[in-house]
Amino acid sequence: MYIVIEHDIHDPEKYLTCAEEVFPLPDDLHVHQFFPSPDLTKAVCLYEAPSVERLSKYLDSKLNPASKQYYFPVLTEQAIGLPETVKV
Repeated sequence: MYIVIEHDIHDPEKYLTCAEEVFPLPDDLHVHQFFPSPDLTKAVCLYEAPSVERLSKYLDSKLNPASKQYYFPVLTEQAIGLPETVKV
């Protein structure tokens, strides 16, 4: 499933350090896109994962010291511009 994440970043420097710990991703998680704001206080990502719970459990454990994540599944039938699906 496709999942969008909105990152509310309260410590940009720490976020960059925490984000390095996210990679390499587990085999069942795949990031397609990452769009940070110029001041790195916000970011939006598009992931593919088996579930929101699986993705949030993994990412929150790495990123929560620097940001708060908000997750929602994508309604693929109405979405525009989704990338080709990766088998996860």
